[in-house]
Order: sequence, then C-alpha cells, then structure tokens
Amino acid sequence: MANALYKGDLAEVSFGKETGLRCDGATWTLTSSTSSTSTITVGDSAYWSTGSTVVEMPDNILVGCVAKITGGTNFSADDYATTRRSYYITANDTTAGTITVQPALATSASQAAGSSDNLLIESYQCPTFDSSMSDATNGQKVRTDQFIGLLNEFAVPEPQIDVRKQHVIGMGRDVNVITSGRETLDGGSLEVNAHTMRWLKYALGGHTARGNGSLATLAAGSHTISEKLFNVGGDGSKTGRAELQSASGTAGDYTAIGGTGTTFTGLDSLSTTSGTNFMIGAKVASTSSTNVTLTSKTVFAVTSGTAAGVLKVNSSGTTKYASYTAISSNDVQGIADIDSGAAALALVQNKCVVLMPPLAGAASIGDTLLNVGATVRAMFSVGDYVQIIDKSTHQIPGQDGTPPTIFKHEIRRVIAVGGDYLHLEEGLLYAHAVADCGIDRLRYTADATKGSPNINATTKELQNGVTHTFFGHNTLPSFTIEQSLRNSDATPGGEQLLRLYSGCKVGSATITADTEGELKISCDYQAARNYTDTGSKFAPHRMFDNTANTSANRKVSGIAVDGEKPYLFQDISIEIFGRPVLRATSFSVSVSNTNTARWFIRGYEGASNDSDQVQHGGTQTPMDITEGAREYSFTFKALVEDDRLWEELRTRRHHQNTNDITFTMTKPGSAATRQTATITIEDYTIMKADHQIPSDKGPIEADVELVVRHMKVTENNPYFIL
Repeated sequence: MANALYKGDLAEVSFGKETGLRCDGATWTLTSSTSSTSTITVGDSAYWSTGSTVVEMPDNILVGCVAKITGGTNFSADDYATTRRSYYITANDTTAGTITVQPALATSASQAAGSSDNLLIESYQCPTFDSSMSDATNGQKVRTDQFIGLLNEFAVPEPQIDVRKQHVIGMGRDVNVITSGRETLDGGSLEVNAHTMRWLKYALGGHTARGNGSLATLAAGSHTISEKLFNVGGDGSKTGRAELQSASGTAGDYTAIGGTGTTFTGLDSLSTTSGTNFMIGAKVASTSSTNVTLTSKTVFAVTSGTAAGVLKVNSSGTTKYASYTAISSNDVQGIADIDSGAAALALVQNKCVVLMPPLAGAASIGDTLLNVGATVRAMFSVGDYVQIIDKSTHQIPGQDGTPPTIFKHEIRRVIAVGGDYLHLEEGLLYAHAVADCGIDRLRYTADATKGSPNINATTKELQNGVTHTFFGHNTLPSFTIEQSLRNSDATPGGEQLLRLYSGCKVGSATITADTEGELKISCDYQAARNYTDTGSKFAPHRMFDNTANTSANRKVSGIAVDGEKPYLFQDISIEIFGRPVLRATSFSVSVSNTNTARWFIRGYEGASNDSDQVQHGGTQTPMDITEGAREYSFTFKALVEDDRLWEELRTRRHHQNTNDITFTMTKPGSAATRQTATITIEDYTIMKADHQIPSDKGPIEADVELVVRHMKVTENNPYFIL
C-alpha cells in the first residue's frame, strides 16, 4: 500500500485496572539463582497459567513490578513479614513461565511450601491478567477493556530521556560523552464529554458502589429459573416467597423447590411473562421488637444460631438492605437498617426476605483474594461481579460535629476462581469483617433480566441502577492505558505500534460546564512505565470490533447502549449559598493531588536488547508515583440579580457543612428514574467576587472564586465498576 501512514482515525485507546498476582506454595519453584538474580517458575496449577506452562501475562509485562514472599516456611529467609525483603522484577517469559527478580532470593530451597510461602506481585504497574489469553504467539493481552470516554483530546505521557552531556578537559570544545539518565513519563492528558463521572474516581480515590442485587428471572408459565440462587436450598420441602421486582409488590408463596433448586411450585397465581424479575427467598411470618420470624429458612449459607450478617428485601422495585445480629431456628434477630432509609421492621414486614451469604473469611484493605467458601465460590464464573454489602462504615473527609461516614459497599469483577476464593480485578478499598457482610453475584445481560443494569431505549429509564459515591481518599487507584496505532483496518494490522503505559495516576482533574453544550471532565496524569509490543504478539483491543461488541459487553466496558450521551448544560441545576443560581453562565471545579514521580537507586544485571519490551529492566523509569497535598478550587460566573455574592465576600462567611454547593445533573428522557449525578462541595468560603461594570453597557456578570475543603460525588448509572 502506497503512503501507508499511521492515522488518527485508526488509532485506538482504552484503559484497565491494575491487579496484583499471587502463587501459593504449590504453584511456584525457585529454578536458579546467581549472585544478584533469581529465576522463579510459575507452575501449571497457578490460576494465571493456561495449564501448559504458559502464563497468561505477556512477555516482560511484569518488568518493574515488586514481588514479595509471605508465609515463610521453606523460604523463611525471604518472608517479608519478618525480613522486609522485597524484589523488583526485571523479566518474565510467557512461554517458559518464568520470572526473573533482583536481588537474588536469600533462600536456596527450590520448592515452596504448599500451605505457605506465597509469592505476591503487587498491583502497581501490573495490568490485570486476562484469562482468555491462550496464545503466547500472537494473542498476548491484558484486561485493558475499559472505554476511556467521549474523547475530545487525548495525549499519552510520551517518554523523555534525561540525556547528560559531559565536556572533558583537554578534549576540545565539543561534547565528549553523552549518557542517558532517567526517563520521565509526564504530559498525559484527556478531555471527555462526560457520559459518566468515572474519572473522578481516579482523581479522588475514595469509592463505594451499591447495586440492586441479583434477581431470579422466571420463565413464562413454568416458574423456573436458569440457575440456582444463593438463598435457595436444594431440599424439595423448602417453602418461601417470590416477589415481583416492581412497584406493584405482586407476590406469591412457593410450596416446594425442584430441579436442584431451579423450579418452584405453588406460584400459579402469579401471572409471569418471559423475563420477569423476582426476588426469591423466605416468607416473613411475624415480627416483634427487632426480630423477624420466617416460615422457613431457605438459606444454605448461614449457620443457624450463630450467624450474623445482611439481608435484603424488595421495596417498590428497589433492593433495600438491613443487618441482623444472630439467627435462632427461623428467628432472625437484631435487625437494623443499613442504607434503606426506612424503619427496619417496617422494611421487612410482609416481604420476601433474602439472607445474603456471608464471607467465609475476613478481608483486608488491598486484598485481591476474597474467601467466600467452596459452596458459594462454585456458583461464580470468570466475568461475574461480586457485591459486598457491609453494615459497617468508613469515615470520609468532613468537618461535622459527628464525623461523616459512608457504608463500605464494594463491587468487583471476578477474574479467576478456585478453591474457596474469588480473585478480584481490583484490590479492596476497605477491610470487611465476616459478621458485617453479605455478598451477591451480579451479571450483565443484554436487558434488565437477572437484575442487570440497563437503560430503556425509549424512555431512558435507568433500570437496576448502581449507586457510586466518590470522595477524597489517602491513595489513588492506578491504571494502565493501552494505545495502538495502525495503517489499515486490519486487526491487528500489518504494521502496528502498540504501547502500554502502566502505573498511571491522575494528577489533577477539572469539571467544567457552560452554556454551549456538554459537561466536560479533563485530567492530566503521569505514568511509571511504558511497554512496547516489539514482537507483534499483542492482540489489541478494538473497542467496537472485539471488546464492547455486544450489548452486554458494552456495559462491561462502560459504554452502555443508550447511556453514551453526555450530561448537557440544560439538564444541570446549581445551588450555592443555600439558594438556586438561575443565571449562572459557567462553572469549573478542580482537584489537584500534587503527585510526584519517584526514582530509586537499583542495579540491573540483565543483558539489554533492542527488542526488550521495557528497556534496561525498567530501572530508569519511576518506581512509584506518590500523592501529596490535595487541593480543590471552584469558580463560576453568573449574571448579577441581587447583592448576595458581594455580601458573602464582605462578611467573610465560612460555610462549614451548611448550605452545601450542589450540582445536580440528569440525563435526558421521559422516565422519572434516569442516570443522574450530584457534585457536593462542602466547607467553603468565598475568596473573590468581582462585580466589574462592563464596557459594552450590558448585564453585570460576577466572577466568583471559592476556596473549598471537601468534595463528594454521587452517581446512579448502569455500571457495576468504574
């Protein structure tokens, strides 16, 4: 092809989360060591291996990541808990299943102990592995399958080499020696017309998510479901209640369960159509004090008399949650609200009650391994989502007399399963105690069946929406950007330049809106490493060709059908100083994290080749990007109709959790329940309010700037994760 150029219309960008890897003692061995390096072989039984000595991570994609050994049986000299020894990875070979680390391990043993000696690879700079990678020759990939957004502008953090020049005395006036120093990866930026507020999660760090739960989808007339639910036992004598998941509250009692927990008899009074969503569980017989008596306890995952946890009910088409402290026979005791907004007993009276399975083991901050027990784990598949509903709370920034808190609800995609455990795509942000939690299995479908979030094509109704809350947190999530350039429509294309930028963190983000169109979010970000597919082995993500290529997959990637429209200026309402602002012409809200890239002194003993995907073992790129002081700013312009803005400035009022500034945005549509977002600014004071007389003799427009201490964002959208 003549004049075959890389062109912008054939460029693709996407992003994904970063997730650590682990091998328990039965799945890795120390193959060899030198004075400064060690080679580790990952076994076929590791969850991120194909079972044929091929690990499901591309060649050298782990370069720069940090590895640790925990447990300390055969490898006690390397146990991080007692020795604080850690290692950085300088190479990994996909086909051989090997990892090279530096410095060398202190232990000379070869086989790790099966019950301990776990090898952990930290999440930072480690893209999420993709279990569908089965070809090490031309199908290497990672799970960078997320839609960045409706991009107006985009720039990757192109590397810049710190080249040092030396003039040597007695060797003339020209430069005599040139050496390459550290590599910086600054300058990444993006601007999107915001169809979701997802990028604020990466700018603020704090995040909770609460979905509408998994539902049973009853086939027309037969009263069967496609798969067994958590709360349904296989015993044919079980009885309970099925309640239509809608505002009508239509319900019926089932008298028996058949078909290994998928067929219900006694529901003939219910008029069902194909695809009808029901909540199925136990029937409330009576209530007293804070206790509920069920006609039959149909929950197999709860131990009678000892369990505490979480239950859910249907309330006018929305799932509500409450906690309980114990179960004695069929009595559920100590019921209390979580986030239902209603009295606990009133919430469950005359309802179908579902007792959610608890965790089988406590979870810690940063865990990517969730212990749900073998019975519950067997009901999950790769690609499902697990929702943790937690009755305990996390304190968020604020200056209230009673510190503000938020429930620690989280949703994570499942990337592997095995034994008692689910492997999660992103580390947990909170710790979860066993008795405080209940879990759900969530899935996307092409419509709203099984509780899948969905947007109605006609009314734009948000069905089974997910509530996300973002707030300032002490750490920021990192992510990986995938960029591919090609010169033809072929996939991957005869000539392809594919690069991954890992360890990315958002330095600052700005939300702007004016009277010209869409709400926009712009971000700048840094990266810690750049990776190049030098062997043409990578299978790139083509968003609408092989990634978000079905209705359900579009939800997975964050661009649901009928949900891709951005928030528009005409659907935004603003309240400032406790009163609506009717004549605002523009506003801008910014957050700055003061991130700093960090380089560390570390040697490299490997041989450098031009074909290396990461040069020099990654030792010349930043090993970390640390967050600094966070600051917010808020400016707006409005036509002046009274003296309130001047009075705010003149009296120097500080609004401490009173008269919060709110921006409420709603997507267009005729349904009452649609995709919405609210930005709340707390603890602020006005810094300037210019009331200049315009030279054109037109209306006076105030230019206002405020100093802000805290910001919170809440959005209801059709996405389990962001």
